[in-house]
Amino acid sequence: LRSIASAPHGSDGPIYPGTCRRLTQSEQQQRSQEKSPAFRLKVSQGTVVQQHDEVAGLQREDVAQTTGDFIVARADGVVSYQLAVVVDDLAMGVTHVLRGDDLLGSAPRQILLHRTFGATPPTFAHVPLILGEDGVRLAKRHGAVALRELRESGIDAKQLVGWLAWSCGMRDRPEPTTAMELIAEFSLQSITREATRLDASALSFFSSP
Repeated sequence: LRSIASAPHGSDGPIYPGTCRRLTQSEQQQRSQEKSPAFRLKVSQGTVVQQHDEVAGLQREDVAQTTGDFIVARADGVVSYQLAVVVDDLAMGVTHVLRGDDLLGSAPRQILLHRTFGATPPTFAHVPLILGEDGVRLAKRHGAVALRELRESGIDAKQLVGWLAWSCGMRDRPEPTTAMELIAEFSLQSITREATRLDASALSFFSSP
């Protein structure tokens, strides 16, 4: 496991090779004395998850080939994001999940967990992210771009909301607006499939009268 963790792999981590899947009970007990085990969801070969994402379109993934048995609780007892978010959604009766497309790859595992619990998975819609000028997901390293910092710099809320509406495809040009005015126009079909870059021209629009 240490060797595969150090090998090149995607953002979701290396494919689990099933190292401990076939241990006998005595072998399990012996290894548990050496190290606390993590808990994984067993994913059989040929476990294909197909779903229609409301923004990204048809998605199809063979989970056994992309992640294999995936962790639902770490060795230190901390529950994984995949399990926690599914339990939260079930507890709250969530029917639709709208989030950034950086989490698109998590959906197949979460759908498997929903089905494991005998529940109907929610409808997913993964929208493109706002990126910095460097083309990387917007973060603190890009400077004062948090909402609080924009507000404190004097940028008008209507300017920001208007730019966001334009950036995601709800308006054909950036112009001041309010969130309330956008409610009647909202449609997932209008959401752009391309990421937007937050550059100097955008910040200039925010601060314009």
